[in-house]
Amino acid sequence: MHRILIADSLPEEALAAFQDMDDIEIDNRPGISPDDLASVLSGYEGLVVRSRTRVTAELLGHGETLRVIGRAGAGVDNIDSAEATRRGIIVMNTPGGNTIAAAEHTLALILSTLRNVPQAHGSMKAKRWDRKTYMGNELYQKTVGIIGLGKIGQEVARRLAAFDTHLVGYDPLLSREIADRLGIRLASLDELLAASDIITVHAPRMAETIDMINAETLSRCKDGVVLINCARGGLMNEADVLAALESGKVGAAAFDVFTSEPPEEWALVEHPRVVATPHLGASTEEAQSKVAVQVLEQMITYFRRGVAMHAVNFLSVDEAIQPVIAPYFEMGRALGTLFSRLAGGRLQQVALRFYGDVTELPLEPIASHLMAGALRSGDADGGAPTVEMINMVNALTIAREKGIALELTRKDHPLHNQTNLIACDFHTETGLIHLAGSVYAPGNYRLVEFGKYVVDADLTGRMVIVENDDVPGIIGKVGTALGAAGINIGGVSSGRDREAGTAINIFNVEGDLEASLATELAADGRIRSVRLV
Repeated sequence: MHRILIADSLPEEALAAFQDMDDIEIDNRPGISPDDLASVLSGYEGLVVRSRTRVTAELLGHGETLRVIGRAGAGVDNIDSAEATRRGIIVMNTPGGNTIAAAEHTLALILSTLRNVPQAHGSMKAKRWDRKTYMGNELYQKTVGIIGLGKIGQEVARRLAAFDTHLVGYDPLLSREIADRLGIRLASLDELLAASDIITVHAPRMAETIDMINAETLSRCKDGVVLINCARGGLMNEADVLAALESGKVGAAAFDVFTSEPPEEWALVEHPRVVATPHLGASTEEAQSKVAVQVLEQMITYFRRGVAMHAVNFLSVDEAIQPVIAPYFEMGRALGTLFSRLAGGRLQQVALRFYGDVTELPLEPIASHLMAGALRSGDADGGAPTVEMINMVNALTIAREKGIALELTRKDHPLHNQTNLIACDFHTETGLIHLAGSVYAPGNYRLVEFGKYVVDADLTGRMVIVENDDVPGIIGKVGTALGAAGINIGGVSSGRDREAGTAINIFNVEGDLEASLATELAADGRIRSVRLV
């Protein structure tokens, strides 16, 4: 008998469908205190929470039998996922269940802010008839900047289109095809800030996105910009927004989420040009019912079939093949990361071809590690953080959501002299980047193809990649420059295209790579390109 403890409030009607199961027992204890939760947790294999309960490392220390934590909602920042991973506990969320609710609440906040609805309502309740004070603005023809175009951001865009707005989006991963379909002009973060009358954020809370709207980024916005945060507390620096409201830089703002909930400081909420709600984005009866059913169905599926759906810290691979497949995870991530350092345009399509013994292994987990490297570090527009939380668990899902086509192919014949090889074609807006890697042994990952060249370079660490005319003296020239810069060379691999008269030289190096080094080397007329990776 698998026992699941529900620590936060879920709709009773949703729970009714999960009673009287022979193999699953559900104990519904909404509002249980942290101390009581710690004292009973060891008796359960599953724990369901919403945003109220904080699943800390200390609490997990009491969960000796705990195998899975289910978040009835999308955000998992109240769960110490890193500690759960160390303890072998799966953390799963329910993406999509509250998408419509959050999108609709965002529109409610935008309209309420522009038309001063809460303030006028309060005035009427006080029996004051004051039309002049609450003069508003139309949404029609306004430029709305959407930061983060995942499920919720895209649904917000669909609804804003009905108001005949001009949509500008910042999302380094979204394909232009999907953006065009939604009527969104993709832009860099700087361009979005400068163009937008209204800015709404729909990004997860993570190190790269905390305080992404702050005094410095606000200085790049239009005077009188309207800010909306219906995503996660802390994405907008609340003190900086308050100061910008006082100065008039920000015309109005709406917050559904806060850095601390409830807020420790109420000055922002009390500002007359701020509309505030107590984290109601997902608080609809429909959404709460959907996420409750979804999280319990996912946990039951895991207990009965061992399938972890929407896990944020776990990729299901048979334990028996883990030692064999793990090196391909590492090589895949290294290939993807190398691509992200080379990419000069938005990724459109990825074709992966597998050769040799690796074809006997599950390919999707390897591809997921590779895409985690390719997507997580890439930002075609530069100068701003990626707005998606990407890991090997969700990389393929995010790629598909963003319109990046992915093709996996098993090949039944060897390529060159490699017995195990993954060949990657990354199609971007600016062209094709071809890479191929091979596992020589665990911990020994080699780059064996770079574009049209056959090479044999260490796939990890720092690289200086030089394409040049196929003439004598280039390796010496580069080696001298690296030595003068205090950079040690760990290995060199060369490839040639005799017909074109060109060569590639890949230097595996140790030391800090400065942009001035590339400028110095590129000044030699025999050198066609220099990449510091």
